[in-house]
Amino acid sequence: MPILRTLTAAVLLLAVLQASAESIYENVGRIVAVGDLHGDYEQYLQVLRDNDLIDKRLRWQGGDTHFVQMGDVTDRGPDSLKIIRHLMRLEKQAEKAGGRVHVLIGNHEAMNIQTDLRYVHPGEYLAFKSNKSMQRQKQYVDAVFRSMLKRQPDLMTQEKEKIAELEERYPLGYVEHRMHWEPGRELANWYAGQDAVIRINDSIFIHGGLDPHASSFPSLDDINEAVRAELQPGAQPKLTRDQRGPLWYRGLARHSAEEELVPLEAMLAHYQARRIFVAHSTTQGAVIPRFNAKVVLSDVGISAHYGASMANVVIDGDSVKVRHRGKLLNLPVTDDLKPYLREVAALEPEGSRLVKYVNSLESLED
Repeated sequence: MPILRTLTAAVLLLAVLQASAESIYENVGRIVAVGDLHGDYEQYLQVLRDNDLIDKRLRWQGGDTHFVQMGDVTDRGPDSLKIIRHLMRLEKQAEKAGGRVHVLIGNHEAMNIQTDLRYVHPGEYLAFKSNKSMQRQKQYVDAVFRSMLKRQPDLMTQEKEKIAELEERYPLGYVEHRMHWEPGRELANWYAGQDAVIRINDSIFIHGGLDPHASSFPSLDDINEAVRAELQPGAQPKLTRDQRGPLWYRGLARHSAEEELVPLEAMLAHYQARRIFVAHSTTQGAVIPRFNAKVVLSDVGISAHYGASMANVVIDGDSVKVRHRGKLLNLPVTDDLKPYLREVAALEPEGSRLVKYVNSLESLED
């Protein structure tokens, strides 16, 4: 029995060490990070091509680069499944080459797992459609209707109308979507094995943000374990739905320096980080630094749903840059963003939302 206890303790210690290794990465030479993709496969591939991470066959060629996708692959666009399937392959290819693919958990992935499907694009259901979809849809709709009848027997007089409504609510591919996304299923399991937050060198990457006003700062391992636990079968969502939690917090993107800067600096010091990259809060189409680049807003609205902007972060050694429409630019380290915004706007197609935004700023100065 003592030997069994010793072995159990050793296994637990190994698990803790492995979890720690998954949360913090040191001595990484090159990092490419991108924010929310929301089902836009072509834009996703363009980011990989622009940064020389894939070859013509869409296979990893990034060597020891660490690629960070900062959450919200899903919803609002039709091709989430295509992106995820490619990320799954890329993850293995990159590791063999000495690099890494980090797919962070976003609030929309948690929502899909926890059956909050408000933002699922119709194309996402169709992506799961098979030759069994009509049969599965009929069985599911019939079961739902029978359940409704138990509570409201008079609905039998409206059977055709109600069945039609249910078929619209649960389209072809819906059942298969749930077969993959429910806790314990393939896609849910894959995401439940990912991280919510990581530190690479001196930079933190997270989808929503870390709340600097929290009464204590849990370790990155503890945050990841807590988020993963809520994606398991039977779990009750709490942290993953908390508006001040790591998948949702917007204070770093929206609050003033007066409110955020002092606690932010204390938080960064605690985590031995120089800056934090956040997604989730969509910018006007450019990567935006805040508080002298201690916070970097990285969700530029890449998907067609948000206007198909194109920008990502590139860290090479100590150099932090932005690749905007394919061109590599320096990320400002001051809060005077006017020269930078003019530079990125000059790379934009006429009439883009970023151009309109920059023009509106210029007009305010006139």
